[in-house]
Amino acid sequence: MTLRGYDRWRVGLTGLGVLVSGYLTLLHYDRNVPLVCSSGSLVNCEQVLTSPSSMVLGVPVAAFGLGWFLVALALAWASLRPRAAMEPPGLRATALAWTAAGIASVLWLIYEELGVVGKVCLWCTVVHLLVLALLVLQVLSDPLRTGHGPASG
Repeated sequence: MTLRGYDRWRVGLTGLGVLVSGYLTLLHYDRNVPLVCSSGSLVNCEQVLTSPSSMVLGVPVAAFGLGWFLVALALAWASLRPRAAMEPPGLRATALAWTAAGIASVLWLIYEELGVVGKVCLWCTVVHLLVLALLVLQVLSDPLRTGHGPASG
């Protein structure tokens, strides 16, 4: 895959992350929004999303996720500059650090879901997988950005 291909995927996945985390944030603030999720023995979005673990400093975790994805979207969008334009200094390192911070948050959230609440939220799992996919794309595209990989067209 070309560098532009990786960057397009990053924009698409972060856009999807904005939508999902935006939905979860909206659920917190508007009880009239329907929660589309099963409530079986292990999978129970409502229990996860209303647990004390769903809030940090009085702010829903989903709102932090929305903010994270908005920044990730801005970083991914900045990488789509025309080939003739120089990549902004530090963009690659910033995007990688931002994605690594996202993975650290995901690990904490998985612990909270399984270890504290004892339930899994499918929407949260989608967010976790999006962050993981973004990390993979960021790492795979890194050699292309530094000129040590295949042609970066």
